[in-house]
Amino acid sequence: MPPAALLLLLLLPISSLLRLSIATTSSSSNETTSGNNTSCSPATCGALNISYPFSLAGVQPRYCGFPIFQLTCNDGERAYLTGTFRENLYRVHNITYDNSSLVVAVETSFPGEATCHIPDFNVSSGLALFPLNISSSANKDLFFLHNCRHHLGTQLKPPCGNHSALGPYNISETERPGEVGKPPQGLPENCSYVSVPVRDLQSSQGKMDPALDYEGLINEGFVVEVGWPPKSECDQCRGRGGECRFVELSFQCFCPHCQTSRGKQAASTNFNSVLLLL
Repeated sequence: MPPAALLLLLLLPISSLLRLSIATTSSSSNETTSGNNTSCSPATCGALNISYPFSLAGVQPRYCGFPIFQLTCNDGERAYLTGTFRENLYRVHNITYDNSSLVVAVETSFPGEATCHIPDFNVSSGLALFPLNISSSANKDLFFLHNCRHHLGTQLKPPCGNHSALGPYNISETERPGEVGKPPQGLPENCSYVSVPVRDLQSSQGKMDPALDYEGLINEGFVVEVGWPPKSECDQCRGRGGECRFVELSFQCFCPHCQTSRGKQAASTNFNSVLLLL
């Protein structure tokens, strides 16, 4: 037997063992991150139902949705966007799949004051890497002002009204301007501010007073419109009894029992650039 052929025969068992080892490692990794679950059946976190294009970390495999739409469930009750610059920063209150929208609330405290739940950054800037648009029709902006030499807006009530590190906060309510996060008119240059979108101030008890109810308004969140892939391809997949997945940067209908399967389809091109940033 030629030496080259003999060497090939000797290497074949080693190659098989390597493939088996890689497959086992991949399988173990899947089980660890998805709780021994390889299915993309809908998951829940509290009252929130989670399905494609979202996925729930630790419950569903990552391919059950777009990586940028992965959620984390805290204490089995509160769902958060995973890929944010701070942990548990944007809480997802509700997902409306029919009109592609979310209700999201920012949950953070001002540095140096744990009881003052006002962010120290413009909320819209923190969502810049997500394919999310803060609805201009469903929200208003609250501008929290500090370090101002002159009194502006309305003085806040505690716990943020007596913030000793930065001085008292003031608040200004405006309609959302065309430019997201644009400061209110007449704001002096010596003022610092952060903007927080909130939903309509009307409630069953009448109009809410931002100076009194600012924490409640922030906790109730704001509406964002989601730029996710066309629903038709996933609806067709589910109609045949399949599961919607996102594998190798493209949509896949996993349907082993379907009589006909369309297999992989190209994902929306506007998502690819976002996903590659992660």
